[in-house]
Amino acid sequence: MSGNSREAAIPVGKYMAALREYIEANGFAWVEGELSEHKSSRGHWYFTIADDSSALKCVMWKSRTLYVGFTPEPGQLLRVYGSPTVYPKFGNLQFNVQRIERRHTTGELQKRFLELQRKLAQDGLFDDSNKVSLPAIPRRIGIVTSGEGAALQDILRILRDRFPVAEVILAPVRVQGPYAAPDITDAIVQFNRLAANSRPDVLIVGRGGGSLEDLWAFNEEPVAQAIFDSRIPIISAVGHETDTTIADLVADVRAATPTHAAQTCVPDLSSLVWNIQGCTQQMHQSFVSRIDRLRQRLVQITESYTFNTPINRVRDAQQTLNNYVDLLNESLNSRIQKSRHQVELLNGQITALNPRRYLRRGYARIEREGKVVRSSHELNIHDQVALHFADGHREAIISD
Repeated sequence: MSGNSREAAIPVGKYMAALREYIEANGFAWVEGELSEHKSSRGHWYFTIADDSSALKCVMWKSRTLYVGFTPEPGQLLRVYGSPTVYPKFGNLQFNVQRIERRHTTGELQKRFLELQRKLAQDGLFDDSNKVSLPAIPRRIGIVTSGEGAALQDILRILRDRFPVAEVILAPVRVQGPYAAPDITDAIVQFNRLAANSRPDVLIVGRGGGSLEDLWAFNEEPVAQAIFDSRIPIISAVGHETDTTIADLVADVRAATPTHAAQTCVPDLSSLVWNIQGCTQQMHQSFVSRIDRLRQRLVQITESYTFNTPINRVRDAQQTLNNYVDLLNESLNSRIQKSRHQVELLNGQITALNPRRYLRRGYARIEREGKVVRSSHELNIHDQVALHFADGHREAIISD
């Protein structure tokens, strides 16, 4: 429009309807402000949030207020998510709230942390006597964290590099916001409800770094209780080394970072094979040394003066000793062969489990989103996969 007065004018109703449609289509946002007034009517909330310069009238319908875990009070700092709308009849702008969060000051959060810490300490949730040891060689590892965060990728990378034979089960959860604590609690409980033959041997529970408020889900009592009640050993990996949460204090093992949690969880497969080979050599050398010492002792006895008089006793004793030597050799050789056979079986099992053994024959391991693909039915067109060979890996996209 040019502003010419002769141009056709738009009726108010039509203009307001168009304005409402435009605003509602483009206005979704998080808005933060202090609650200045609030009233409830038949379950609906009508309130205003404001800062030093502006105010915003808000409405939250009953269908959504039912799931809010608190009642807003004047003076509270709130974060609301939704979109603005215009009511054409009166020309009023109002913000339709879909989600609402209560913001706390750092001092308030620290006070709540210390209060819960004292309570749980009195209940014995932090006692070392209640903590269990991690399995030396876990076959199955459960992970409770965000399915999209960098923490998950760090954990998967370390597990893949150090111990690729372990099965990994992910329970993706929200790790921040009002729904994070229930998500984390439920994931831990569900892992513990699995049958023994499909239950993880250890759980890694955590997320990347953030502020005290960002990490607050791991300071909630339901999460702490779920960790304490877990029959599966739990490694907490929340934030950075300087961050300490209630979950860290309750967990069986606390890791400084998600990367450290993965390193703590599994041994290095190549080092494990090397150690077994070293133990085999030590056992063999120990048996050989023991036989040599016994032979030397027998020689000393047969050459002693007392043993050689009278001559008839010497012959009898010599024969007896020879028999003992033969029996001892047979016994020790049998034990050596048995131990060597057991070690060879164990070494063979570990070697057979090593996926690099198959990769060197020309095979490749296919992974999608960090999980091994075991069937073509698991793949769709345009899926991005990682092909792992014996000497490296490549990325590919499924075209057919």
